[in-house]
Amino acid sequence: MHEVSPVPCLPAGRDPGLGHQENTIRWWRTLYSVEHSFDVIIIGAGPAGLMCAQTLKNSCLSVLLMEKRETIGPKPCGGGLTNLDAAFSIPAHLTKEFTEQEIRVGKKIYTIRLRHPLRMISRFDLGQYLLHALKEAKNITVQTDSLVTEIHDEWILTHRGERIYYSNLVGADGSHSVVRRHLGLKSKICLGIYYDVPQVTDTCIWYVHPPALGTGYIWVFPHRDCTNIGVYFDPDYLSHSQAEKALHSFLNENGYAYEGEEMKGCPIAHHYQGCTFDRTFLTGDAAGLASKLTGEGIAFALTSGQEVGRKILNQSYDMHQLDAVLKIKRRQERALSILNAVPSLRTLLFHLAALLLKAKKFQSFIGN
Repeated sequence: MHEVSPVPCLPAGRDPGLGHQENTIRWWRTLYSVEHSFDVIIIGAGPAGLMCAQTLKNSCLSVLLMEKRETIGPKPCGGGLTNLDAAFSIPAHLTKEFTEQEIRVGKKIYTIRLRHPLRMISRFDLGQYLLHALKEAKNITVQTDSLVTEIHDEWILTHRGERIYYSNLVGADGSHSVVRRHLGLKSKICLGIYYDVPQVTDTCIWYVHPPALGTGYIWVFPHRDCTNIGVYFDPDYLSHSQAEKALHSFLNENGYAYEGEEMKGCPIAHHYQGCTFDRTFLTGDAAGLASKLTGEGIAFALTSGQEVGRKILNQSYDMHQLDAVLKIKRRQERALSILNAVPSLRTLLFHLAALLLKAKKFQSFIGN
């Protein structure tokens, strides 16, 4: 467990800037329970939770960042970064960069010169990079191997029986978020299944074939030490067994050696219903902020984590950067709704989309 001693921002008396109810809560905690009280609890130390904590770093707020795993970073994921991630200055040495991408529609191959490069990163490297930025933050406690089992209006309970009080709660705990369930919000999930094959390749591929994949696709994301190859699909339209069969056919036909490698899966939550709920907030997949069309989630996670942190620091902040990425998400999902509405035209529409993607203005329109 990595820990930094917190500096709780809890006054000995009343804060005239707070309402009567919150003044009473803070006074009670200060008197009886400082060691188990935080101004902000962030559940989940993925990109969204880490970025939220980074935004709150060195403020007067005491922050507890909780992660259920023992190690921060590893998570099943393709690890693709687009231009939407550019503002977060992820170091180039952690990524593998591509200025071109192949889009395959059936047997037809389109080579797309990208307006902004695609980059691939392992989730472990990304998590450790973001965690390192919190190293000297005296107001932040990072607690791993800590599973939240219950959420109440003023406190949470962990699997060790710890009751921890909060003023603000941030759900950054992924597609099956306990915070989202606490708020009574339903989720809608797409799925990705993939292999990390040992071959190191140099071509980034996006493969669509509606007869076998519907509106889903197969990706080939070369990383620095392996190639991440998987299939993304909506289980409402394609079964898991159908998706797995299509992935194995692609791997076999293209000569990728995956025998003996572990097949991994990742749920991708796309049903966005808001980020702010009084003193409770949702970020990343917990908020349903992945793109239903592409499955992209890292950029949405980083942006929402940062924006929620800013909102906690300043209640009047309008979260305009979140609005900008939501505009892209909705634009992409409108395109998906067209594909779902006219199954007989999907192949033709994918050919048209590939041709349009040769234009950098269209790339910008859809978020690259």
